[in-house]
Amino acid sequence: MTKRKRQYETGKNEKFWKGFYTVMVLIGLVILVFEILIYRKTIIHTYIPISIILMVGFLSFYLNRNHYNETYNLTGNFFPIMQNLISWGFISGYIFMATNYYLAEKKTTQYRFIIKEKSSIPGRRHHRDERKPLVTIDYFKFEKELVFPHTDTDKVDKAKSVVVTVRKGGLGFDIFDDYKVSN
Repeated sequence: MTKRKRQYETGKNEKFWKGFYTVMVLIGLVILVFEILIYRKTIIHTYIPISIILMVGFLSFYLNRNHYNETYNLTGNFFPIMQNLISWGFISGYIFMATNYYLAEKKTTQYRFIIKEKSSIPGRRHHRDERKPLVTIDYFKFEKELVFPHTDTDKVDKAKSVVVTVRKGGLGFDIFDDYKVSN
């Protein structure tokens, strides 16, 4: 192989890997949004998905850092760590949460819990004043926050308890199927 052809192949290969790393970071960020949505419905300690994200992210960093640094002509570890945490860590965290959520049992159970605390969170962009009511309940010694739509603000303000419908997740973590306020 001539020197010119080898340089062409190397440049072509480098473009592929740069594109691959960029796409994986974007996929990881998008999947993080879905992971958070599933997390809001799941009864799970925060340290479990965070541990999965960190373990997989650092393992993939260990296996991938030399290739990443060669591709981008970098020294140091900050960018390879961030790339692996955001892409492989977030993807693995989503797979864990989605497995529990989508492989849940069909059988549901209803419980009633007293509202411990009420507050609100800002609405979406350009609708910040449309605050979403948030209630905190004690789900069998596990403090969980439930977010309601802005339209339910008056109902939540008057409510004293919450009725939740729960399913057992595929990995054993309970999932809120539905919840509504009651007096």
